[in-house]
Amino acid sequence: MKIIEQLSMWNVYFNHLIMHPLLIGILIFSFIASISFFILFIKTDKIKIKTTYLYSHIFFLFAPFIFAAFLWNCVMPVFMCTPKLIIYSLSGGSTLAVFSSFLVMPYLYPWATKSNEIKSSKQNKFLKKWTNYLGISQPSLYSLNEATPIAYSITNIKPAIFLSVGICELLNKKEMQAVLLHELYHIKNKSSIWKFSLNQIRMFSPLSSFSSIKKSIDNEEREADLFAVKIQGTKMFLASAKNKINKWNKTR
Repeated sequence: MKIIEQLSMWNVYFNHLIMHPLLIGILIFSFIASISFFILFIKTDKIKIKTTYLYSHIFFLFAPFIFAAFLWNCVMPVFMCTPKLIIYSLSGGSTLAVFSSFLVMPYLYPWATKSNEIKSSKQNKFLKKWTNYLGISQPSLYSLNEATPIAYSITNIKPAIFLSVGICELLNKKEMQAVLLHELYHIKNKSSIWKFSLNQIRMFSPLSSFSSIKKSIDNEEREADLFAVKIQGTKMFLASAKNKINKWNKTR
């Protein structure tokens, strides 16, 4: 009987809450804003802007629930406060998970990939020259014990470029410099943060699964290529590096 009374009390209070005029106004405004930002998210191909629009879409998608939690009056310590605690836990937990990943990943990633930092090399001198030119922090350079020719960068708090042993053996000096310039462009634009963030935040929006981000990523790669070509004054070295990597991959 007591449980039934509690359920009845919860039902009355919930109905009163959802009819709150301010909450209704926020619900309507948030719905319009969320849909508007989602449309903008679909229409743009710039990965930074696309990610910003998706964050805005999700913020307004969940705003009414968070505001309702603020309005929620905990009449009974446990039973009545449970929905509020759930909303706060989900919101706070999701936010903490996303931001902590940015803080932790740069330090755990080199250890997880079993990579070794390259302290002194021609590549580091080259990086120092062009990071000064670009006005960015010089990224750490790591060697991956991997035969496959690969190169990539992370750009969180501690930027880093990873080069496999395979790519170092495969490419000549100018080709390697083209690859490093390509990765420096990503670091300057914090591409890995935006791509990682975009992939993580998509989990909170069911609608975003219907929109591909491939075109945005391809555009970012194309712009990085153009940057390397502009600095070197020719596309010969970047094209040669890509051809060598593609030929290696085809033989495996």
